[in-house]
Amino acid sequence: MEIPIDVALNNWFKKQTKWKSRADFARAIEINESTLGDYFTGRHQPSPENSQKLFKATRLECFKPTEEAPQVELPIPEPEKEGVPWSDVGQQLVVIGKAVAQLGNLLRPSPTSDVVTRVQAVEDILYTLNDELQFFKEGSPHSRKILRQRLSGPDVGYMTTLLKALFDEEKFQNWLAMTTYEIRR
Repeated sequence: MEIPIDVALNNWFKKQTKWKSRADFARAIEINESTLGDYFTGRHQPSPENSQKLFKATRLECFKPTEEAPQVELPIPEPEKEGVPWSDVGQQLVVIGKAVAQLGNLLRPSPTSDVVTRVQAVEDILYTLNDELQFFKEGSPHSRKILRQRLSGPDVGYMTTLLKALFDEEKFQNWLAMTTYEIRR
């Protein structure tokens, strides 16, 4: 029976003498200390990249790279093409894309909308976005890969930063003064 990664890692760390603390170990192998802590507790499993770093440092079998099947790139259907048989992933991406587009539209000034209506719309979009992202949280690494290929990292970062800034007026004013990025379709 194979020993769980967290047990193997904790046993190895107790026996090793090179690093005095987990923090030293994390810095040495260039893995975030919190992320490494998750491996020690068994909360998360290491990514292939982090497994490789851990194997190089520990030589534990549980981190040894395995021969992987070749990755097959699946074409991502274009949303404007009607009649394309969408997979669950494609459907989720379309819904997320619409939610992000709606949020973008809401953030543009409109003389006909009042504040309460806009707040309600943003709230609805956030709950919808959360529901849709749950699919990727519980889904496969392949579905998350398609999500990363389809969405723009800078656009997601921009939206995340904007949402955080909106909760503190001083941070928001600083953010306004510093940002020049605009989401483009």
